[in-house]
Amino acid sequence: MVGVRTDPFDVTMADMRDHRGSRHVVRRGELAEALVADVDARVPAGAEAVADVDLDAFDGGVTVHGTVSSPWEGECRRCLGSIDGELVAEVREVFRRGGSEDEGTYAMGDEHLNLRDLVLDALFAALPLLPLCREDCAGICPTCGADRNAGDCGCEEVVIDPRWSGLEILRGEVVSSPDLSAGDATGIPAGEGAGEGA
Repeated sequence: MVGVRTDPFDVTMADMRDHRGSRHVVRRGELAEALVADVDARVPAGAEAVADVDLDAFDGGVTVHGTVSSPWEGECRRCLGSIDGELVAEVREVFRRGGSEDEGTYAMGDEHLNLRDLVLDALFAALPLLPLCREDCAGICPTCGADRNAGDCGCEEVVIDPRWSGLEILRGEVVSSPDLSAGDATGIPAGEGAGEGA
């Protein structure tokens, strides 16, 4: 006989009365899809998420508080190197019968509640938006693209006075403008003056 597949984040309420309204639960399960907060950070598909929480029942609902955790991975915003780590998010949320996002609560049934949405929301909020491999990451060289954490690449660092940054932009536009070498600064080819043919 094949067993019925159940959601690992589902919690039945039948045991709550036996624990006088309180219960500690640990639920773990793999994420079917990647959880992406930014292109530089994500919880990968197949990662195991863990909810380690206490449930406190009250009339019409349950307060859930504890931690949610999972591995994460991404790219350093400075050197673009791969990084990974462990997310641990503290949670304190309310589940109510008839609960909704509009009132800031999670919905639950008469006999069970499901922690999956709480887990996903907590992990999404905990993902770093601008991850760093380390606080003092030196980044990549803007000239040759070498990882400066591995050592000095030998390129000379050019420091531009911010007061002249506008001129640098103009200089780039002049360099990328059409070739006017065949004529004068007006763009009129040599030999074709305004009075030619008079």
